[in-house]
Amino acid sequence: MERVQVTPRSFPTNLIDKDWVNRKHLYKINSDHFLSLVHDMKLRDDDVWVVTLPKCGTTWMQELSWLLLNNFDFAGALAKDQELRSPYLEFGFALLEDVQQSFGPIEELKSPRLIKSHLPLALLPSKLWEGKHKVIYVFRNPLDHWVSRYYHGVTFGAYYGKTLHQYFDEVIASDDFATEIIEHAHEFYLLRNEPWVFYTSFERMKKDLRGVINEVSRFLNKPVDEQQMEKLLKHLSFEEMKKNPTTNHLWELAQIKHINARKEQHPFVRRGNVNGYKDELTPEQIERANISIQRILAKKSVTMDELLLQNDP
Repeated sequence: MERVQVTPRSFPTNLIDKDWVNRKHLYKINSDHFLSLVHDMKLRDDDVWVVTLPKCGTTWMQELSWLLLNNFDFAGALAKDQELRSPYLEFGFALLEDVQQSFGPIEELKSPRLIKSHLPLALLPSKLWEGKHKVIYVFRNPLDHWVSRYYHGVTFGAYYGKTLHQYFDEVIASDDFATEIIEHAHEFYLLRNEPWVFYTSFERMKKDLRGVINEVSRFLNKPVDEQQMEKLLKHLSFEEMKKNPTTNHLWELAQIKHINARKEQHPFVRRGNVNGYKDELTPEQIERANISIQRILAKKSVTMDELLLQNDP
C-alpha cells in the first residue's frame, strides 16, 4: 500500500498538548475523503474501540472484549468470523478500495459495537476525543510487530517474493518506522489514566492473561466469575486461538484481490512469542532498529519498558 503524508482535519489538543502540526502522519494515497468521513463518524454511546498497530495482539484483545460485551457467548464466537462480529474500520477502504465496505458493516452492527482500528489518535473519529466512549489500546515490542507484520503481508500478497531480511532492511532504512510506532503508542500511553482509555501490552497479556481479563472486565463493567474465567482462559489460549478458524482472519483473506494473495500462506496466529524476533532477524538488523527506536524514545522521554508496562507489578 503506497503511503503519503496526510494532514488530520483537526487535532486532539484537548487531550494532549504537543506540537501536532509537526506530528507526521502517513496513510494510504488518495485517502482524504475516507479520513474526512472517519473524522466526522457518528458514534453510539456504548461503542467500544480496540486500537492498535497491526499484529500487536489486536485479535486476541478483540476476542476477549467481544466475549465480555456479549455475555460470554462462546458458541456465537465460534460460529461467526471475528471480522463480522467486530469489524476493522479501515479494511474496506485500505484493502478493497471501497469506502462503503468500511462503514457499512459497522453501521449494521447491533449495540454494543466493538470496532477495530489501526489509525493513530488524530485520525480516529473526533467524537472519541470527548472521552465519552471506551478505547482499549494494545502495544507490542516494535520488532516483534514488524516480523509478524511481514508474514501477514506475505499471505495477503503485499510482501510475496521478498524475504524477511529484505523487507526489514527496507523498513529500517529511515527513522519513519520508529517514529510512527512510538508516536502511535505514546499518545495513548499519555492517556492511560483517563477513565475512558485502557492501555495494555501484548507482553503483559502473555505474562498474566488472567490479570488482564480482570482489568478489562472492570474497565467494561462486565464482571467475570471463576467458571467464566476458566472458559475465557482456555478459549483465549494460544493453542485454541491458533486452531479456531473464526480468529485466523480466513474471511478477511478470502476478500483480498491482490495478485499474489494466498500464493504463500502463513497462519495468522503464527508463533505468539515475546521477543521472537531475536531468532528471526540478524544481530545487525536488531541493533540498527534499536538505535532508531531509542532515538525516538529519548525525544519522548519514555522507555520501551514503560510503553510495554514491563515495570508494572
